[in-house]
Amino acid sequence: MSSVNSNSVGRSPSLKEDGLAQLSRSAENAKRIKNVQDKFVNSQNLQKEGRALVGEGILMKVCRKKPKQRAFFLFNDILVYGRVVISGRRYSQQKIIPLNEIQIGAPIDSAENPYAWLISSPKKSFIVRANSDRERQEWLTHLDRCIRYASGGANTQNNAVAAHWIPDDKADTCMHCRTSKFSAYNRKHHCRNCGLVVCDGCSKKRFLISHLDAKPVRVCDSCYAKLNNNDSNDARLNQRDRPADSSDSDGDENPQYSPIPATFYQNVENL
Repeated sequence: MSSVNSNSVGRSPSLKEDGLAQLSRSAENAKRIKNVQDKFVNSQNLQKEGRALVGEGILMKVCRKKPKQRAFFLFNDILVYGRVVISGRRYSQQKIIPLNEIQIGAPIDSAENPYAWLISSPKKSFIVRANSDRERQEWLTHLDRCIRYASGGANTQNNAVAAHWIPDDKADTCMHCRTSKFSAYNRKHHCRNCGLVVCDGCSKKRFLISHLDAKPVRVCDSCYAKLNNNDSNDARLNQRDRPADSSDSDGDENPQYSPIPATFYQNVENL
C-alpha cells in the first residue's frame, strides 16, 4: 500500500477530504449510521462528528473451523463487522477495528477462497472473500483510500499485526513437531505468534506479545525461543495464564454465501 504526503491529507483541502466531509455532514449519512447501530445487538455508539459510512456488504470470513458470513461496514475511520443473525435486519458480536491499524494484503485466488484478501490488525488478522472479482476490487479500492485517509498518509505496513491463524482442517498433525496426530484427546491449538496449528506439547509456553493481549499468550516452542532471544528483558512468562480463544469460532452457522451486492455511498474519485 503506497503512502501519500501527510500534508495533503491532514492539512490542505483535497477532493478526497471534501468528498468525505460532505458525506459525513449529510442527513442521509446520519440516518445510515443510526440504522447500522440499531441493527446490532449491544452496539457501541457509532455516531461521531466527522464520521461517514462509506460502504457495507456481506463477506465470508475464513474462521478457524469454517467460513462464516459476516456483515461489514466501512467508515472513513473504522471497520465494523459482526455475525449475521437475520440478513439485512439483525447482527451480533460487533467488532470494531480502527482503520489506522489495518493492513490489507494482496488478492488471494485459491480454489477454496476465490476473490479473497487478508485483513491484518494488531489483535486479529483474517481472510475474507467477496462474491466476485469486481466486488473484491471495490472493497480493496475503498479500503485502501479510507485507510490512507484515516492514517493521515502514514504507512500502516509498519504496524505490528496479529498472525493469521491457519484453519483447523489444514492440519492432521502438529505443524511444529510433525509427529503428534490430532484426535479427540489431542486437541488443536494455535501459536499466537506464527498462527500454525500445534499440539499442546509444542505450545506449553507463554510470551507477552503486547499488541495482542495484556497477558502472556500461547506460543509454539520455536517462536518462544525466537521471541525470548529477541526480547529477553521484556518477557513476562506465566505458565498458568491461558487467555480466551480469539479465533471467532462461535457456534454453528450456515456457510452458504448470500450473494448480496455490496453498497458504497461514495464514488472512489471523491474519497
